[in-house]
Amino acid sequence: MDATMDGNSSSHSSNEDFYYNYYCCDPADLHYSYSDDSSMSTPSKQGAAGVRDRNRPNMDSALKEDLSKLVVRDVDVEEYVQYVYGLSKKDILYVRSKKWELKGLSTYTEKLDKGEKEETLYEPFKNIMENIFETLIEDGRKIDIHHASLGTKELKGTANVRKPDQLFFFGSHTDEMPVTWSLSKAFVEFAVTPKSHRLRDTILGQKFSKISEEVAVAVGSVPDTLTADLAAAPTIFSTPDLAASPTIFSTPTRTKRHSTGDPDGPPPPAKRPKLGPLTGKAPQAAGYALELMASTCRRWATGLVIIDKRVCLHYYDRVGAIFTTPFSFDKEPWKLALFALAIGQCDLVQAGFEPLIASGFDAPLSQPLSSLTHAILKLPKADVKEGGQDGIEYTGGIGPGIWSHFKVTGNPLYVYGGVTGRGSHVLPGRLIEASEEEIPPGAAEVAGETLKSTAIPANSQMVVKLSWPITKRPHLEATTINELVEKLPWVTRYLPRVHCAITLKGESIGLPRHLFCDMNVAFSLEQRYFTLLFTDRYRHLWEVKTLAQFQVAYLDIVECHYTTTKYGKILHRDISENNLLWSDAAGRVTGVLNDWDLATPLDAMCKSTNHRTGTGPFMALDLLDPVPPVHLYRHDLESLFYVLIWAAVHYDIGRGPHTHEVNKKLEKWAGTYETAHDAKASFITKPASVLDCVKAAWRPVRQTWLQPLCDLFLQARLNANRLHSEQSNGRDAVEVEEPTTEMDLLAMRLWDEDQDDNESPASSPPVPQAIAPAPAPPSDDIDFETLGECLTFEKFMAALGGSRPVGIPKKYSAYAESLLAMPK
Repeated sequence: MDATMDGNSSSHSSNEDFYYNYYCCDPADLHYSYSDDSSMSTPSKQGAAGVRDRNRPNMDSALKEDLSKLVVRDVDVEEYVQYVYGLSKKDILYVRSKKWELKGLSTYTEKLDKGEKEETLYEPFKNIMENIFETLIEDGRKIDIHHASLGTKELKGTANVRKPDQLFFFGSHTDEMPVTWSLSKAFVEFAVTPKSHRLRDTILGQKFSKISEEVAVAVGSVPDTLTADLAAAPTIFSTPDLAASPTIFSTPTRTKRHSTGDPDGPPPPAKRPKLGPLTGKAPQAAGYALELMASTCRRWATGLVIIDKRVCLHYYDRVGAIFTTPFSFDKEPWKLALFALAIGQCDLVQAGFEPLIASGFDAPLSQPLSSLTHAILKLPKADVKEGGQDGIEYTGGIGPGIWSHFKVTGNPLYVYGGVTGRGSHVLPGRLIEASEEEIPPGAAEVAGETLKSTAIPANSQMVVKLSWPITKRPHLEATTINELVEKLPWVTRYLPRVHCAITLKGESIGLPRHLFCDMNVAFSLEQRYFTLLFTDRYRHLWEVKTLAQFQVAYLDIVECHYTTTKYGKILHRDISENNLLWSDAAGRVTGVLNDWDLATPLDAMCKSTNHRTGTGPFMALDLLDPVPPVHLYRHDLESLFYVLIWAAVHYDIGRGPHTHEVNKKLEKWAGTYETAHDAKASFITKPASVLDCVKAAWRPVRQTWLQPLCDLFLQARLNANRLHSEQSNGRDAVEVEEPTTEMDLLAMRLWDEDQDDNESPASSPPVPQAIAPAPAPPSDDIDFETLGECLTFEKFMAALGGSRPVGIPKKYSAYAESLLAMPK
């Protein structure tokens, strides 16, 4: 249901807007579609969350981009274990007051000093932790933990094949049980600094310590503070993942207890949390967090990164990441014991598991689920706090009190492919009606027509989408769909049927970051809702049986999109192959336009000049520019064009299952923004090589659908080039030339195909090789919206074989005209 990459700001505060939906697992393992298809979806999203490439550098680069400017560093370890794992102050005091001796530390140190391989440290560290756990148990602490070393074992996930060094499980797990992300409590990642580098750091550390003492004597300031910072600097800077603040002479803003574990000792220099990049081993750790959150719809994931003897605790959710101030466990063993107590005592909810999902109707979440199949999702009860800023509410009054549970009937149909962002999961199943005792007094009356409209046939299939939209986006998907259904009743059958929609806000979500002194506000990070949307289940266009069925469904969707834009005054903004669905519930194939997460009212669109929304392979050329213009209707029309070309090349309709293997001619469409831009610009100029790759089933429409649309968009690009050129020359008025004839288009293509790609001819035809950024805002004299009346609904439909008037029933015709008369 969800397949989106949205963007409305050049800053990362709109992280929502860039990163969605790379499908990264083996096709045989999971299927990310809204269908019964047994294979996964195409890698259809370009963006930082796209980690589909199993090449490690590319994967790490994607994760770095995903978390760019969203990592809060130098959080106090005590605050971390208290807020993330629920450790009490009494627990913290117990750990701090006890003298900790790490049994096995000498073995770990010996192997490290000898420069042995990283893998040789796994078992010694495991022994250190097991001894701490044993001590905690002897002191009467209830520890629920199983510590497993994986070594070089590959672990399949929803996004990639990864090799975590170690994983923590719950105590019920044994060495004989399967090692899976879905059962894991937290991850452990190791790294070893080369022996020569550590020796250098030791020498530099001694020099820095001596300098700090000399400086302190000279200036008569606080030697303890300066010495501690300077002595730590070389070691920290030699490990980028645990890099400290570049300002080591910062003035402390608060007092903490002494880092040696002595409650009565002098306070150390306080470090203020700060934003930082994702460096060193952090991208690899973020990849583990991605797998943990994707495995069973977790709300957050945790782990620790160990470089030599330095430890940093990691926390990830859909807003960003939080890292603690690094500590050396040989010098501060109490901090490692603090983590051991926290990870050992935490329950499933504190480990980030989704609290609404359990194994049975009345079963509490007491053990992790190996699979979501047959799981039960309990619908939370409405509980909106005063002011509506916090609590649980039924969006748009859809389905309050009518349903009690949702029974999951299969594997996830869609799994989000990034760490931050909307984190959408789509699960198949069926809503369970609430009993009379469960329905609140008056709920049925309040629901009114909603209750009637949500009556579900016994054999119907449904889905639930769990997602995290940003709070600043006022129009939630359920609200948008509901408003369109009420406003445009004649397009209801082309829109998803919503049965229930729930929104959790603020503290009701239970994210630990809300306890960290409201870090979202302190660092201007986006805050997010948690939403549940229950709709009918539909099928993808690649599942139709005949080309004629595809054509009917496709035309339905084109018309629905036009109607919702013109009469509903809502622009979809995310046209992709995953959002174009169909149903035969009405007795014939009917197209359904899905996924309205990013839809925006037209009047709101005009207030911004920087929207980048859509799905990489299907995004309009203009939106792939470094500075994209306002998202217009014609951009969605262009996306519909790219979907059609993609389908013709990949969908072998009626000849077997869809393989989802991307044709080499279109691989670059799914690349970076720059790569996709160049590939599409080349395609529009020279479409023949791509059209030669269309499947046999599509050959009947190559000349009647595909070629006419290619000609239309080439003319549009020519017009865009002229319009931009005219504006650059400063002319007051621009008249777009008459559309080029078919012979002219053919001549230009033949001329272009004859040129050497490395040549720079003195003269060239007016064919744009790269479209320059469009004016923002465009002049009233320049027809930027349609590029010379090329990209309109009427011209688009004409290119598909003739005009198809919008199917407005007579009883709604006058009403539709009144909608057009209403002010925007």
